[in-house]
Amino acid sequence: MAVGVGVAVKEPRTRAEWQEAVDQAEFYLVLDSARQYGLITGGPEVNVDRCEEILKHGSNLGFQPSPDAIERCAKVLCV
Repeated sequence: MAVGVGVAVKEPRTRAEWQEAVDQAEFYLVLDSARQYGLITGGPEVNVDRCEEILKHGSNLGFQPSPDAIERCAKVLCV
């Protein structure tokens, strides 16, 4: 489920899907910030509004990014 990039994805339904969506949204926002600060180049185009929407809705449902969200998502993206 690539929540932060320009692809159509289904809305999270289960607790596991919501946690994954929140973790990915956090990762993509960090990726976008790093790119804006010139720390990295390339990578997928990030849909910042969608990421923020997922984080807000997930928070309302009781979900927060996992402490290792950035590291786990980076491993998947860099493989």
